[in-house]
Amino acid sequence: MNTPKAFNGEYVDLVIVGGGMVGLMLAAALRHSGLHIVMIERAEYQPVLSMGLDARVSAIVQGNVNILKSVGVWQYLQDKAGLMTSMRIWDGQEQGGIRFEGAEIGEDKLGVLVENISLIHALQDTLKESPDVELLCPEAVESVVWKRDRVEVALASGRVLYTPLIVGADGGRSWLREQADIDVFSRDYQQKGIVATVKPRFAHQGTAMQRFLNTGPLALLPMADDLCSIVWSAADERADELLALSDDDFMYELNLEVGGVFGGIVEVGERAAFPLKGQLSRHIVRPRLALIGDAAHSIHPLAGLGVNLGLRDAMVLAQEIVEARKFDEDWGDMDVLTRYMKLRMPDVLMTMASMEALHRTFKSQLPAWIKLRGFGMKALGNAGIVKQLLMKNSTGINLPVPHTIE
Repeated sequence: MNTPKAFNGEYVDLVIVGGGMVGLMLAAALRHSGLHIVMIERAEYQPVLSMGLDARVSAIVQGNVNILKSVGVWQYLQDKAGLMTSMRIWDGQEQGGIRFEGAEIGEDKLGVLVENISLIHALQDTLKESPDVELLCPEAVESVVWKRDRVEVALASGRVLYTPLIVGADGGRSWLREQADIDVFSRDYQQKGIVATVKPRFAHQGTAMQRFLNTGPLALLPMADDLCSIVWSAADERADELLALSDDDFMYELNLEVGGVFGGIVEVGERAAFPLKGQLSRHIVRPRLALIGDAAHSIHPLAGLGVNLGLRDAMVLAQEIVEARKFDEDWGDMDVLTRYMKLRMPDVLMTMASMEALHRTFKSQLPAWIKLRGFGMKALGNAGIVKQLLMKNSTGINLPVPHTIE
């Protein structure tokens, strides 16, 4: 690609706004590409500690675990991950449920559970190997101007950059998306997700549990050292009531809902909560702009798939940038960015539609619908090849996402 004509600034090959998990993943995937990459992050991630662990965790599906291995991140993360070998899902209003086992799809696990802070640190450690990646933190973008052949980026520190492409990885309230005047389709679930670390009486044996209550889903996710992370989705009013309880009273309410799973919960750590919203950017690419992760899309956390979509965004965009460079294409051009968009939208839209359908299915409390729902879960549990296909898709094993960037 031809370097843009002279400009009073410093040329870099790529600017990434946002140094969270997804932005770091894009940089990690490109770290051996020979590109000069600058990543800009306003502030370091500050975890809410719950029993000594980050209260915010991510369920990384097996397909993305394979990606982390190929990119070199896994070596820094494997000792901190909780293995998820199986998952049990059941309806709080109906007997029975579905159990998924990694062995059903020829895998030793369905995925892993990691603290967000651990994944961030693992990605940062991976990037220390590359002198071509600059992580500026704390730093902020003061202005961004899109030109025909470049993007001009002025930083709060006074540094001025110009680049063929700027990537927004700055979350659901993306500043960069706003600067590009891109609106979003939004869905407010009027719920909060309560997160905390808890200790069950008995070992979880790598099993994730998810129960659909009439107020929202409640998940117990297996962490290392036989601790569990909970994600309890509840209507705003109910969530506020739960957050206001003492630890003992909260644990009592939690045990009423988990129904003796793992022998019940015997200890609860610090709690935190976040509002639940779904949104999709009206454009995930514009000339010299690409959005990834929550800046492009965010979904209900009931299946824990949000960060997985973002990690796959990063890998696909990285591959398209590398391919463009190989063939002397301008990776900020819409021809290149449209290829990224077309590769990612089927996965994004299908996942968002599935999560919305699942949310609506379990929200309904009509007796006839509850019976039908229970029948459907039992039928899926015995569906054989259909169940296997669903598992392979949901774990990302079947998706056409590059595992290595060449």
